[in-house]
Amino acid sequence: MSCGSFNITPELLAQAKAQAVAAQDDHPEGDTIRRQVEFYFSDENLPTDLHLLQQCGGRENIPVSISRICGFKKMRRYKPKSLVVAALRKSAFLEVSADGKTIKRKVPLQGKTLLDEDFCKEEDDIAFDPRTREPAVYPVPLHPQQKKVYAEGTSKNMQKPTGFEETYVEPPVTPAEAEEEDRMYDEDKPFVERIEIAIQRFKQKRRMHEMYAKIFNKLMRYGGVESGPRMYQGLSKTEMKEMDAGEIARAMAVHSVPWDRGDEKRWAVDFVGIGSAFLSSWYPAHCGYAPGGIKTACQVLRSFYNYLRYHRVCPEYDHQLQAALKMCDVAERELVKVDAAGLTLPGDFNISASTLFGGAHAGLFASDKSWAQEARRDGVSLNEMGLCEQEARIKFSTGLAALGTDEQQELVGAASLQFLNKESTGLEVTAISLADGITNEFYAAQTEIVKNKLGHLEPLGKLVCKIWYAGDCDEWDLPKQKYPDGEPSKGVQGREFEFWVEERVLNECFVGMKIDASIITLEGDITILDEVKQTHCSFHTWLPNELWMDNKPKEVRWLAKGLPDYEEDVEIDVVKKDGQCKTREDAEFDDE
Repeated sequence: MSCGSFNITPELLAQAKAQAVAAQDDHPEGDTIRRQVEFYFSDENLPTDLHLLQQCGGRENIPVSISRICGFKKMRRYKPKSLVVAALRKSAFLEVSADGKTIKRKVPLQGKTLLDEDFCKEEDDIAFDPRTREPAVYPVPLHPQQKKVYAEGTSKNMQKPTGFEETYVEPPVTPAEAEEEDRMYDEDKPFVERIEIAIQRFKQKRRMHEMYAKIFNKLMRYGGVESGPRMYQGLSKTEMKEMDAGEIARAMAVHSVPWDRGDEKRWAVDFVGIGSAFLSSWYPAHCGYAPGGIKTACQVLRSFYNYLRYHRVCPEYDHQLQAALKMCDVAERELVKVDAAGLTLPGDFNISASTLFGGAHAGLFASDKSWAQEARRDGVSLNEMGLCEQEARIKFSTGLAALGTDEQQELVGAASLQFLNKESTGLEVTAISLADGITNEFYAAQTEIVKNKLGHLEPLGKLVCKIWYAGDCDEWDLPKQKYPDGEPSKGVQGREFEFWVEERVLNECFVGMKIDASIITLEGDITILDEVKQTHCSFHTWLPNELWMDNKPKEVRWLAKGLPDYEEDVEIDVVKKDGQCKTREDAEFDDE
């Protein structure tokens, strides 16, 4: 005889439960349960029970969910639900559905109820105290029997106001609260202490769903605010009653501001700079450009800044907070357009020139390759990439004929247009000019000529840009021998470029937009936007906080154990260089 282990299946468990109910087909307090529920549906109670009427519809006798009935105050103590259903099945007055989920009267209610507008007119001689019965608003809406279905990833709790809505307004502050906040945010207190309390109190006043908490926590980390376990664990309600609002905020805080942040030589209070860099640099790189996400991120920052202003946490920086709020409005408009512009740039004309003159798009067209043709015959679907040489020549020559000077057109006609150089740089859009009437007419005529070969030709406008350099982290990584200034040469500041770009692309661009691009210069001073690597909003900012946030530097200390002639219990703060040991005061630490 062999022994083994067995698992109880859900089917077996359900069968056993059904057998138990069959064996005990009534609740121990079945009579009480029946009397109570029969009273709810009785002729004496139901006509004036507005809540239950909204469930059953009065004379309509709509079945009511038994789960709702079990949720009534006097029914909550009766368990389990299966035996409550069994008890109700024995009622001669009520009828339970076959699946045991709903219940109704066997004989529908007759006569008028509170659902009828003229119900109380027959009792005009009776005065009802409005504190005991509020008049119904007609027509009275019926409550749905099915539970409300929420969108995937949301719940009923998430439908409640969070404090991050655009229309949210801070509630009025009572005199007692104002006096308390004056003490907490006294201007004589250090800014570090005030902002630490404000961060925790802001979190207490908002419903921090995951999407809001993630953005807020990252913003705090980006701004140099540390996070960790609560300072005090297991505080009782009695202990908290003896604490003031400031003490409670410190006790419940998970964010802390180290006191070294108060050193103005190492850290600067800059709400505008932190907000601009967070929204323009860090957030798009880590969370993308989804419109909903951008709106949420801007609203989190906007809500925090408004809270600081409303409660006068740091009035000495109020001008910064006002500028930061304006920046959030600009970010919400521009970040979506930045993404769309990055997807459409550089446009067909510039791609055509890049294809013809050995740029980033040269050699990408594969439809005429033998391997691609064989793949199509085998049923493989290939996405078209690049432009064929014939299409590129038509689009390039048409654009040059429409917008080029006489000298530039002569160079193309003589087939002597030469590639001069290629450079990578940052650009800032200074002006946008859409196609004029003459250009539109010219392109309409050219489209008629080439429509059998190419189809529609899009008219070109002008995108005027100037040199722009981002304050990024290049200087942190470049070797001093090759880049003595710590960064690449910035060339000619203020140098301007004019690019010819299709109108549909120009419609996605805006003045002030920043572009990281590579540029091709052709003979005749023709500039081509060869490749657009990244697009940025007008206030794009980069701060070293990103390095601190991702990889916080650690203090380096040299101990005696790592040096010759090590002796126990000896610790020396020295630097070893060129075979000699010097104290840190006499030596300069070399991290190379």
